[in-house]
Amino acid sequence: MLVRPKMGGYRIAHRVCSGAVEIRRLGVDDIPECMKLITDRGWAWTPAQWELMLELGPGWGAFDSTGLLGTALTTPYPEMQAISGVLVASWAGRRGIGTRLMSNILDIGASTLYATSMGEPLYTRLGFHPVGATTEYQGVLRAAPGVTRAATPADLDLLVALDHEVSGFTRPLLWERMLDPTTPYTVRMSESGVIATRPSPVGSIIGPLIAPSASVACGMISDVAVGAGQVRVNTDNAEVGAFLLEQDFEKLGGGCTLMVRGAANVPGDRSRYFVPASHALG
Repeated sequence: MLVRPKMGGYRIAHRVCSGAVEIRRLGVDDIPECMKLITDRGWAWTPAQWELMLELGPGWGAFDSTGLLGTALTTPYPEMQAISGVLVASWAGRRGIGTRLMSNILDIGASTLYATSMGEPLYTRLGFHPVGATTEYQGVLRAAPGVTRAATPADLDLLVALDHEVSGFTRPLLWERMLDPTTPYTVRMSESGVIATRPSPVGSIIGPLIAPSASVACGMISDVAVGAGQVRVNTDNAEVGAFLLEQDFEKLGGGCTLMVRGAANVPGDRSRYFVPASHALG
């Protein structure tokens, strides 16, 4: 079982899985159980992130008589679905939970996801192939060029169209949420690009970042990163990575592999897609 201490967090106690496993759709009432899996696996997702993901698309959980064993989320775009949140509890290992969850959602059509090195072998077995990769950088910036302006709800149609052209995905609901002043997102625009940030426990996370060139992308990063504390950027662009290293960002190990199943590649003009919306949303 999982025991919650009086002050913050969860500590993991011994838990024994038992009984038949049922796959069912997740709801917001399941988020506390999802957060226990997050703590168990050392992820950084928040309850607000789970709520957003479950609003944007269906999530599925594997349950037995002891509770939630694993999760898998899908965000359905007209072009293909993005898969994320594939998480299996440490106490439920070697039961095929991850495979069952994935098999439950793979008959829908073309799919894409960002795979960690741990998850990549599973996805390869399930028919995914790599088409790209991101590298994570973290650091603090102290100067801004002032090349962006705050986006407003009046920019919604423009942002949806730009995002579709570049990411290849049609996702107006995501942009509605990001432009909503009650959400934690901050969205800024340049003449031909957009950059969004969301808070992290120590600063902020950038994504998505759309720009006409790497040099413009670097200027936009500077605009939103100054005064934001520790900033995290996941990018596949070598020029942006070199800029971040010049700013004394740290290049972290690991990274994620962009994989696709049921299609040759992800859609859109990815040469202008410098940072994904998130590893969960593509």
